Amino acid sequence: MNALLALAVLSLMLPIRMESGFILVRPFEFLIALGLLAWPLIAARRGVRVPTGLLLLLPYFLWHIASATVGGPRNAAREGLQVLVVIFFAFLLAQEAPRLDVNRLSRRLLLGMAAIAAGTIAWHIAHGYWVGWKQIPDPRLVFVFLPLLLAGLILFAEAEKRRRLHFVWAGMLPLLVMSGERKALVIYLILSVLLFARGRLALIAPGLAAAFAGLLLLSTVVENPYLQKQIRTLVDPGGTGNYEYVLATGEYLPGDTPSDVQRAFALHVSSQMFAEHPLFGVGTNQYGAIVNETYRNAPEELRLEIHGEFQRILTENGLLGFSLYALVWVAAWARLSRVLRRALDRGRLTSTQVRVLPLLLFIPLALFVGTEASGTRAFIGVILISLLPELVGGALARAPHPGPLRSGFANRPSPALAVAGEAS
Repeated sequence: MNALLALAVLSLMLPIRMESGFILVRPFEFLIALGLLAWPLIAARRGVRVPTGLLLLLPYFLWHIASATVGGPRNAAREGLQVLVVIFFAFLLAQEAPRLDVNRLSRRLLLGMAAIAAGTIAWHIAHGYWVGWKQIPDPRLVFVFLPLLLAGLILFAEAEKRRRLHFVWAGMLPLLVMSGERKALVIYLILSVLLFARGRLALIAPGLAAAFAGLLLLSTVVENPYLQKQIRTLVDPGGTGNYEYVLATGEYLPGDTPSDVQRAFALHVSSQMFAEHPLFGVGTNQYGAIVNETYRNAPEELRLEIHGEFQRILTENGLLGFSLYALVWVAAWARLSRVLRRALDRGRLTSTQVRVLPLLLFIPLALFVGTEASGTRAFIGVILISLLPELVGGALARAPHPGPLRSGFANRPSPALAVAGEAS
């Protein structure tokens, strides 16, 4: 089951998909179906677990489906089927949480993501794209999640191994810059600050200021026009996104990108929709339907769906849906904090690890779902958040001995660290 779950996660980053006319089908769905076929045999020996993290997901998912009925039976059935698939994934993950071999899982994910990244870079260079490795939409996600996985390994690595990982970490920066994946670069810089500051607030603020100054400097020395534009939109996000000009002329101003203009347009329109339907929203998937009807003459790329789950939920599912969604995040943070405090009290983790780990996990996943279009991958993001206490708790429980877990951030390394830490 460990290998199956790793393959399921990696399959979401592969450019393999089939449009059935009803739903978008990826290898992910087939792998989850395979897991469900094998699960009864496993359950007969292990029993069934229904942890708190799994139960907390149900209210939001049920409201998501109920809200989809606004768009008619076909829309509700499509969303219901999609939710069913991700709930099956959450169920399988919850069953494996206490027994998940995170050491092996992390290694598989790291190798798989590295292979996908290498293939993506090779394909783009072979087709003449030396920068901007985003022509294939799905594999670009490896640039987002590789920093998260590697940062977790650094946080829990022994001192000697941590020094080697720092070289890998430094070598990742030019690749992320050349990829043009802006949220990956933002996540990398935030994680760099967290690791440097060791979770201390007094060091995080100046660290973030230094990272921003580094971006400003980088935007002045990079000569490639595409990369220059991508970096400048990070340091001056308010300077782009003139959708009024695009609506009036059908063309983009110099310096604007279609994605920035679409996000600004979606923010403007969704704010109006939320103001009119604040409590229940306009209905799941109704943003696109309304925009296509109201702005039918606007460029097609301007009429894309909202790229950001927090914004989409407020618009389509209203304050009620957003409250249920936020409950998952708040409860996960509180429950994970209790797990980590107990581990600190028992000497299983260092104070640095307890400070850094929640931020290391929550911030990248929040940035991911906050900028990702709605769908299976956004759902997987909130599922991982909700089950983090079970996953981290299970990893700590599987540590080989009850002594304190030390990392390169402490003075005494311990071999128990690899298993407990790589749950991140």
